[in-house]
Parts: sequence; C-alpha cells; structure tokens
Amino acid sequence: MNPFAVLAFAGRRTWDEWLSIVVLSALWLLAQVLVVTGPPATATLFAMARATHDGVYWGAADAWVAFRTLFWPAWRWGLPYLLVIGISVYNLSVYWNVPGATWTALRVVWLLVLLAWLGLNLFFWPLYLSADNRSLRNTWANCGRFWLLHPATGFVLLGVAVVVGVAAVSTLLPVVLGVVFWLCLSAETAVRRSLALLKP
Repeated sequence: MNPFAVLAFAGRRTWDEWLSIVVLSALWLLAQVLVVTGPPATATLFAMARATHDGVYWGAADAWVAFRTLFWPAWRWGLPYLLVIGISVYNLSVYWNVPGATWTALRVVWLLVLLAWLGLNLFFWPLYLSADNRSLRNTWANCGRFWLLHPATGFVLLGVAVVVGVAAVSTLLPVVLGVVFWLCLSAETAVRRSLALLKP
C-alpha cells in the first residue's frame, strides 16, 4: 500500500465536499471544548469520512444521526483513550526538566507509549465501523494487525497526524480548514485498502 497515494486520494475526496467538511470540522472543534461531546464528535467525523470515501452525500441530519448512534460507543473508547493520553502528557510535562539518566529514560518511554497509543487509535474508528464484532478489545486487536501488515503506511499517517497536532497547538487553522477530516479520511482509505487486500 502506498501511503502517499492514500493521502492524495483522501485529499481529492476532501476537496469535493470542502464546504460541508469545514463546517463539520468547526463543530468538531467546538465539541472538544465542551468535553462531553468530544469523543462522540470524533467518532462522527470518522463516520462522515467513511461516507465521503464511498462518494455518499451527507448533511447535517446524517452527522446528527451518527453522533447520537455513536455517543456511548465513543465514550467507551474515549475513557481509556483519554486516560492514557492524560497520564502520558502529565508525566512528560511535570518531569520534562528533571535531570538524571533514569528520568531521561522514563521520558523516552512515556513519549513512545504516547506515540504508540496515538498510532493505534488513528485506525480505531475505521476498523470499528467496518467490523461485525465492535468490542474495544477486538477493534484494538485489529488496529495492531493493521500496523503489522502496513507499518510504512501507519508511520507516514502518524507522522502527518503529529504535524497536524503540533500545528493545531499554535493555530486552529488546520482544524477549521478541514485538515483533521482529511486525516480521518486518510485513515479510512488505508483501512479500506487493507481490507480489500485481505479478500480472497
């Protein structure tokens, strides 16, 4: 699988529906500020990316249905997801300047755990929405299998996600312009192509 072809395909699809995507991305950002709506909004973003991948037109009503349908599944995913992120970020921020080889090693471990967790969950919703068995355990296991099968694609998309995340810290422009949606659509495209390769 060519990760750059995946990104290019997702870019073309995103451009086709850029107006709806910009509006949805702005609502997604607002949902993160409200906290309670954060994980369901993220799941909705991936659900709409799935529809965009298939060339299916979607509007506000479709996004609202996805939001309501995925609200509780999103929080079952969101609690452990946010817990690991919170612990990792807390440890890195509090102990970042503590001297000593042991603390340096611990910072490396925390950073690697954070990146691995982000990389694993980048493909969570595309695999969740594609599966018959939608348990957390099964979906995370499928995420691990995806990484084993397509490490290059995983690392490229994770790298793009990190760049987008760093840019979003200083400016909200990437979010408002729909770059986060493009990233969701890239993950969806990668998973679809992976599943297609597995079919006999």
